Amino acid sequence: MERQIINKKKRVFSLEPNKNPSAAFTRKYTSHLVPALKKLNMNKKSSQITQQTVKHEVDMALALSAQEFAWSRFLLHKLSSTKNPTTTTSSSSNGIRIPERSDKEGGGEDGGIEEKLRELQKLLPGGEEMNVEDMLSEIGDYIKCLELQTIALKSIVQDTT
Repeated sequence: MERQIINKKKRVFSLEPNKNPSAAFTRKYTSHLVPALKKLNMNKKSSQITQQTVKHEVDMALALSAQEFAWSRFLLHKLSSTKNPTTTTSSSSNGIRIPERSDKEGGGEDGGIEEKLRELQKLLPGGEEMNVEDMLSEIGDYIKCLELQTIALKSIVQDTT
C-alpha cells in the first residue's frame, strides 16, 4: 500500500485528462494554435507571414484556451474586434516593460503600492476595468497560463527543429 502512494505522488500528469488543469490547458492551447498556424501557412506565402500575424494567432489561442477567466474574455474581445491582425498589439505576450523608478517616488509606502497596482492593471488584459480584488485574483491565473503557453511554444519549436 505504501508503494502505491509513493508512485501516485511521483506522477506529474493525471491519467484522467480533466484532473490536471495544466495538461488540459496545454491540450486546448495546442489544439487551437497548431491548426491556426497550419491554416496561416497554407493561405499565405511565407514572405507575407509577419511576426504580428503569428503573434495574433498565438494570443488568440491563449484567449480561446482559457475562456473561464475574465482576462481571457477581454483579450478575446480585443483580438476579435481587430480587423487586421498585423496591427494588433495585445497585452498578453508583448514585451512587458518594467516601470522606471524615480528618486522622487513619493506619497509614502501607500503611494508606491497604488502605483504598482496601476501598472499591474495595465499588464493584465481587462485589468483596468476590474476592481483591485478581481484583478489580483485573475493575475495568478494569467501568469500560470503565460507560463504554460511558454512551455507549449518551446515544445512546438523543439519538435520542428
